[in-house]
Amino acid sequence: MPLRLIEHADLRQFCDVVWPLLTECEADYCVHVGIVQRMREKGYVPYSVDELPQPLLLTVQSDRRIELAALQTLKTKLAVTRGFDAAMQCLAEGLAARQWSGTDIIGICPSMAQLADHYQRLCGRQKRLRVQLRYFQLNSVTMPPAAPGAMQQATAADRVVFAGFLREFDETHGEPIEEDYQSRADRIIGEGRAYLWTNDEPVGMALWTGRTPRGVRIGGVYTPPQFRGRGYASNLVAHLSQKLLNEGRTFCFLNTDLTNPTSNSIYQKIGYKPTCDGAIWEFSPSNPV
Repeated sequence: MPLRLIEHADLRQFCDVVWPLLTECEADYCVHVGIVQRMREKGYVPYSVDELPQPLLLTVQSDRRIELAALQTLKTKLAVTRGFDAAMQCLAEGLAARQWSGTDIIGICPSMAQLADHYQRLCGRQKRLRVQLRYFQLNSVTMPPAAPGAMQQATAADRVVFAGFLREFDETHGEPIEEDYQSRADRIIGEGRAYLWTNDEPVGMALWTGRTPRGVRIGGVYTPPQFRGRGYASNLVAHLSQKLLNEGRTFCFLNTDLTNPTSNSIYQKIGYKPTCDGAIWEFSPSNPV
């Protein structure tokens, strides 16, 4: 079956073409769907220096259908759907041919391991499994034992605290450290997506992002070390999930580091059920195109 890699210059066409594929599995592709949903509604507007001036939009297609989609808005990270091995090889050949300068690929197992193997063989860049992921979906909330304090939506008055939490979250998860967390905090707060658990003072954060047709993804869940083990994170995620369901969402999604037993356990106790596993593969640096 002949396969061809297509790089899309027309943003609207790409969104329309990949939408049916992505929305077949909203939970598994919640990251991809959230990015495409944003681009469908607002076009492509880079939010920070960490994003590309123009997104990289790729599909691998056979005569019958789209076999996979790949999209990159961040300078470092390419998000890829699952696909069979030959489709992954086709994508790897295309990335090697264009001297792809990103460092990370993220997507569903085992497709990402196949893609990482093919790409390393073709380009010679060393690969490393950086993060093992588990994706979850929640349909209804089981409230955990109550923790002291309450959830509140972050406001402009919380901008410094929220920006600090964002930076600490990235440091904890090994993400690249940005230059301007204050602007990022201002944007998330201004969009009404930032929440804090407060017990006399802010003791944790969470945010929602990546809306899908029927769901929404929760991310950025962070509790500073001195406040952990008191139920703040589970209560914040449970209350935020319930709020989002009450507003009309059918599902909430989130993903966790598979090697973190604490987060995987607390989310399942409040109603999140695993849908699939994923991975982030990191490659040694390459010279930009």
